[in-house]
Amino acid sequence: MPTKLEEVLDAEWLSGALDDVTNEDRIVAVEAVDSSKTLAQKVRFRVTVEGADGQRRLRSYCIKGHLDGSPGNTLMSEARFYRELAPLLDLRTPRAYYAAVDDAAGQAMIIMDDVVDMGGHFLSAHSAYSLDTTRDSLSQLARLHASTWSGARTAGLTWLSPRIRPMAEMYPTDVLQTLLDDGRGPDIAPELQDAKNLVEALQRTADHETTCVIHGDTHSGNVYLDREGRSCWLDWQIVQHGHWATDISYHLATVLDVETRRSHEGDLLRHYLRELEAGGTTAPGWDEAWEKYTLSFSYGYFLWVITQISSRAVVLIHIPRLAAALTDHDTFRRLGVI
Repeated sequence: MPTKLEEVLDAEWLSGALDDVTNEDRIVAVEAVDSSKTLAQKVRFRVTVEGADGQRRLRSYCIKGHLDGSPGNTLMSEARFYRELAPLLDLRTPRAYYAAVDDAAGQAMIIMDDVVDMGGHFLSAHSAYSLDTTRDSLSQLARLHASTWSGARTAGLTWLSPRIRPMAEMYPTDVLQTLLDDGRGPDIAPELQDAKNLVEALQRTADHETTCVIHGDTHSGNVYLDREGRSCWLDWQIVQHGHWATDISYHLATVLDVETRRSHEGDLLRHYLRELEAGGTTAPGWDEAWEKYTLSFSYGYFLWVITQISSRAVVLIHIPRLAAALTDHDTFRRLGVI
């Protein structure tokens, strides 16, 4: 696996790496289009492929990797998802043409669809989702959950081990308290600004049974609309075994403004349960589903308390939305935290 961008964008290497380039094809030109970086780099690029008939055609891709010498273990689960699990799922997500993991070096890399070139549109916290888009994104989560329900298909994939408890243990309460006090939640309830309460709530959320594979990071920025306007999921960095409600509560509490979520979360949860049934599994009954949904907001809240790499403006949108859901449903008290 290359460790530098110029090595990845080498025509000879790409010819052997990309699984949609056949032995009869030859890459004759490579052009970087643009790049961005959070924890990992994302580089969009085009290649000119010459076929055996001499005809040339353009193909577009996106690299996601750590190609600047920084640690790459943040992408290891995502690369394994694209390599081992995504091909088994009927799910709208970018197609990967190359996915590699180097355990010894702690590095991983993915070359996937260039969503922008394909006419895709990335969603964000700055515009609340429409109800139709939310139903569609929930339908995709239901497909993921139903197809991995009970873990029979994925039991051997140890890289999918649950992450909520280990994540809670990574952050000492004094570090969390400093983050909670940095102005990201000035108007939220006092009990939600207490780091000890948050850690305890997260630990109790981790006690929820494992039902399926969950995306694990279902906030508003991890969905894009394809050319047809359909919801598609990306950024599978913390995919894991977990409880279905973790994905659903986190998603609804971040993609909708507070009043829309309050007005429609019941109907949207019912939609998800119907889609789960349509996927071939027995969905939980309404009372159980509502109970688990309303007890599962702590995880998403925690993720945005510890977030420091995202735009501050996004943090200041997600934290109040998640805090409102926790308060509306009295989640900390019902978890026995306060």
